[in-house]
Amino acid sequence: MSLWEKWEREKLEKQGIKVEHHSDVEIHDTRSKVDVRTQIWTLLGAVVACLAIVYAALVFEALLGGRPWTDTYIVRLIAAKEAQRQAMSQ
Repeated sequence: MSLWEKWEREKLEKQGIKVEHHSDVEIHDTRSKVDVRTQIWTLLGAVVACLAIVYAALVFEALLGGRPWTDTYIVRLIAAKEAQRQAMSQ
């Protein structure tokens, strides 16, 4: 509704003429309801994914012959980079 239409409506209301209020605004509930079933499936999916990652890590460790984690390439690389940073900072 334009400002002009609002003024005209108010002018007619002051004269005692009843004016219908037209509104293009639709009011909806902004908060959606919680879907418990979806939340439960999401939680179960996250738990299963975590268990699968742990299982894969255990299988990977068994494939390495039971070597400790510190002997893996990634851990040695991270330790070497950290030692290099410490040497550069001194």
